[in-house]
Amino acid sequence: MIEQMRRHVAGHDGKGRSIFTDTGIVPPTEAQLYPGATYWLVWGTPDGTPQVGGDLPPVHTPFFPQPGGTRVIAVRFAPRQAAGAGAGGATDPEVLAAMRADAEEKFPGLFDAHAADPEDPAFHTTDTVDYAFVVEGELYLKLDDGAEDLLQPGSFVVQRGTRHAWENRSDEPALVLFVIIGAERAAEGS
Repeated sequence: MIEQMRRHVAGHDGKGRSIFTDTGIVPPTEAQLYPGATYWLVWGTPDGTPQVGGDLPPVHTPFFPQPGGTRVIAVRFAPRQAAGAGAGGATDPEVLAAMRADAEEKFPGLFDAHAADPEDPAFHTTDTVDYAFVVEGELYLKLDDGAEDLLQPGSFVVQRGTRHAWENRSDEPALVLFVIIGAERAAEGS
């Protein structure tokens, strides 16, 4: 099981030669809203037209980028958990407020996506194109119509702004790598 995430970022020196500009361990982050889940915010780029050649620092907030922005995130889903399950309808309002504050501080915008459906807070929709790759373990991807697929190591998912939920029903954690790209939502019927 992968215990540590490292990033190796290449950029340019003053003469235009490629160099490593950032190498090191990506710190893990956890939030009360997502019991047992661990997030590694690996890298992100600003919203708008992506640029290369400059040595801009990583952008991690908001959690979901606007059009043109990107995020690279690894998530270890806890065993026997659905993402966002901590925001369930039976949650005490005071506890929920504390969970929201904690999640908003660590992952601005993530709580709002999960809190959109208080009856099933695992479901969420974002204006992003998400590429997900299952590295370890297994989890289910659930969709509106009741359809679900079991995702195992080596599975790719392309998520195109659809309402969905992730659920780990196994007794083992599941590690997924996400590349999230901010997008504009097409008009209905397009």
